[in-house]
Amino acid sequence: MELALVVGVDGSEPSLRAVDWAADEAALRGLPLRLVYASLWERYEGTALAKDLGKPSEQVRAENIVEAATRRAHG
Repeated sequence: MELALVVGVDGSEPSLRAVDWAADEAALRGLPLRLVYASLWERYEGTALAKDLGKPSEQVRAENIVEAATRRAHG
């Protein structure tokens, strides 16, 4: 069983720097990289975008953060 290198992201610049480091380490060691986002509290970000997508606003925000971190890791 091969373990993945796991890094948490929250959309902040420090977490994106952690993604940079983790992506480099995963590539160096030949490991898969797993990006994780978690939130204990929902923040009010406005509901218009989420309603248009038919999803709760926190889910839309989480998906956007993970997608941005994934693009950064691939870069």
